[in-house]
Amino acid sequence: MSRPAVKLRILQTHDRLAGMVRVGLMEFWSQALPADSPLLLLLQNEALQRLELEDASELCWEELYRKLEADWPLLDGPFGQLISDLNLTLAEAFLLSLVGEVETSHLINMVLSELQAPTKSARPTVHLCIALQESLFGSSAIHIQDLLDGVLLQQHLLQLEGDGPTPLRQLRMHPSLWAVLCDRARGWPSCRFVNLATENVLPSSMSDDVPRIASLLASGRMKGIAIRGNPHSGRGFLAAELAHVLGMQAMEIPVATWEQQPALSVACKYAAWLPVLRPQLGPGEVWRVPKHLLQQPLVVLLGADGAVEATDLLELELKVPNQDERSSLWACHLKNTELAAETAATALLSGPSIVEVAGNALLLAERANESPGIHHIAEARRELGAERLRLLAQPVRRCVTAEALVTSPLVTEALDTLIQRARRRESLWQGLGATMQATHNAGVRGLFVGESGTGKTLAASYIATALGAPLYRVDLAAVMNKYIGESEKNLASLLDQAATSDVVLLFDEADSLFGQRSEGKETGERYANMLTNFLLTRIENHPGIVLLTTNSRERIDSAFTRRLDQIIDFPLPGYEERLQLWQSHLGDRGPGTRTYEYLASYSDLAGGQIRNVVLAAAANSDAQDINNAELLLGLEAEYRKLGRSLPSKLEQLRSTLTENYNNKR
Repeated sequence: MSRPAVKLRILQTHDRLAGMVRVGLMEFWSQALPADSPLLLLLQNEALQRLELEDASELCWEELYRKLEADWPLLDGPFGQLISDLNLTLAEAFLLSLVGEVETSHLINMVLSELQAPTKSARPTVHLCIALQESLFGSSAIHIQDLLDGVLLQQHLLQLEGDGPTPLRQLRMHPSLWAVLCDRARGWPSCRFVNLATENVLPSSMSDDVPRIASLLASGRMKGIAIRGNPHSGRGFLAAELAHVLGMQAMEIPVATWEQQPALSVACKYAAWLPVLRPQLGPGEVWRVPKHLLQQPLVVLLGADGAVEATDLLELELKVPNQDERSSLWACHLKNTELAAETAATALLSGPSIVEVAGNALLLAERANESPGIHHIAEARRELGAERLRLLAQPVRRCVTAEALVTSPLVTEALDTLIQRARRRESLWQGLGATMQATHNAGVRGLFVGESGTGKTLAASYIATALGAPLYRVDLAAVMNKYIGESEKNLASLLDQAATSDVVLLFDEADSLFGQRSEGKETGERYANMLTNFLLTRIENHPGIVLLTTNSRERIDSAFTRRLDQIIDFPLPGYEERLQLWQSHLGDRGPGTRTYEYLASYSDLAGGQIRNVVLAAAANSDAQDINNAELLLGLEAEYRKLGRSLPSKLEQLRSTLTENYNNKR
């Protein structure tokens, strides 16, 4: 009696092959093991379900194989596309499906364990796979050398596991790759999808270029895109936009995962994922992309340093939006056009940073039951990227107004000029000549020269306060590293993050980093020169505000002096400045104008030293007011620190005070 004709309904490729795997295992089982096993009945039920058949009599391997061979190749879904791209035979696709089903079917695991007894291995060995091939496919079967040299292993669809002779090693497929081929992909371990921005936070010039860039990737003229930019600049959003135009989904992948799991590259191709990689490269470092990992478009996110070695890779630089675009973003979130325009003019922040800072500023204003103001924005900016900046620098939270800064008129004028330069650092170049346009850079660099205590660090706080920008003092102990190349990496990371948050960077005692270069005969000297060269280049190209302090201008390398926008000398205070310093420091607790005039006339201390005197006097005072005797105790202690004795006029004042005290007794 002839069997009824087998009619396979229209099924997905992976379902038809999964059903065939079960029928093939039933056929192989019947040749090797008893036919009364309950596993056989379970296989039969699953095969009927996968192939959407109703009668077990239809599960004839020969007829199903003949029918599938007549329909070959199957081209629907990701698995069908893979079959077409690699020109897989039915035997190869069967083996691929068998190894893949191991990752999802408990029944297949139990069947393979029985077939490989007494070795209780769930994954199929090479020996079992070849035996299955020879039993089911005859002359079309894959032989062991065909498997080892064939496309399944060479394209990283399958992997060999275990040690020992090849026949005893196991074949494995990454479960997430099998999910992709079965059109059930939900992602990949340790990777995350990058979502589109909820609003337009990218510069319009870059957004307008997205279709053109996507066209280059889609046509294959470019294999990938390298996007340079600072952290939090929106590079990921740009990658997500590119993926959207390409009909893909951007997926951020750790570099180690990308390099160590080549199956992920295959998965990206058939799941329509756009790989987004962030190699952490320092100065002079190169990341080489293996050729087998460039089978589909690729996006690499870079900072200012490092390079990617790959063919047909287009490099872009993502800058901050222009002032008008920033103003629109601030206005959209702050609902205050005037405040938005003021902030956009001084803060060169990226779109994502503006959204974050504006949101935090609104929360701060709401908590204080106030309307959003520039001080709320300044406070919110201090927290932008603070956790990363604090690794290499320390925040300086002083709020120094013009009244709190006591300097000579020339210094005050120079500081105000520097502040004006910083406020106009973006628009300053407009309308200037071609040579100026070619050297355009929004960075501002200032050097403060003066003895200790003359107000250099306080002046840095004054500038930051005037600009509403956070101030960070560079921690040289954290930056400098004994291992060659690590100091450059630290400085590069610091400058990248400073540019992201648009903070004012303060290098105190900068001559330790920017000192004069030597002849470079010794290894240590040559490395120090290399570090100085790196710093000169990076500081010159840094788009933010950098302030340096030193006790002596001669200690700063002359090549760096040319790169400075302004050098301000902080002289020791004269009589007028000392008078103001005593008044400003003592406030309402001081003994009065006559004492201030006397101290200003006969004490030649700088501002920082006067501060120490006042603090010592306040510590010795039991009353609200600070008297002359307590000030003299503080003066004596400060002069002792300097290795000097009190000036004769102050000694006379102390004698007079002592005599008056004894007379009163």
